[in-house]
Amino acid sequence: MAVDFLRILFTVLIVMDPIGIIPQFLSLTAGYDERSRKNIIRKAVCIAGIVLLVFLLAGKLLLDFFGIMPGTFYISGGILFFLIAFEMIYSRPGNRSIPAESREASDNSGGLVALFPLAIPLIAGPGLLTVIVMFITNGDNWFYSFCLLFPAVLISLIVAFVTLRCSTLLLRVLGSTGIFVMEKIMGLILSGFAVQFVYNGLAALGLIRP
Repeated sequence: MAVDFLRILFTVLIVMDPIGIIPQFLSLTAGYDERSRKNIIRKAVCIAGIVLLVFLLAGKLLLDFFGIMPGTFYISGGILFFLIAFEMIYSRPGNRSIPAESREASDNSGGLVALFPLAIPLIAGPGLLTVIVMFITNGDNWFYSFCLLFPAVLISLIVAFVTLRCSTLLLRVLGSTGIFVMEKIMGLILSGFAVQFVYNGLAALGLIRP
């Protein structure tokens, strides 16, 4: 159980990529004061948590409703993760914008920024939603999968909250180059997960021997 939990936790953390969203967050909130930034982070994490919880509870029902076999979803998820990993590995530092202090905030409360793009899709993106649906449909015991996924998602959201709260400090310590290198490493790990998911999907469909 511990091994399964750690595998799920690392997968969720890598796909969520809380370190990688620091430059976007700082750019989006460059025109806000510190108090507004705290409110934006809190709202974004809460909204993302609600979205992820809905997929935790209803992910299996969605697949059953549309008649999608878990094996096929594993293959499609693996392809999606490989595309995400490819982008993480081959992205350039210039692709991530660093905040300009002169930027003005277009929303005083920060509610719009918290909802989009911070909560969706930066925190609760399509890749992470796919991870949840894949793991929640893995095996016949839905409750067991839920008991592993729920704390993994909760811990990941806490990590994202702490990372965003300390984003200025982390950017100062790691620098844009450090964040860039960490993203490459996580991309390499995610590419391995992607191939494994495709393999598991082919095995689940009986196309290859596990």
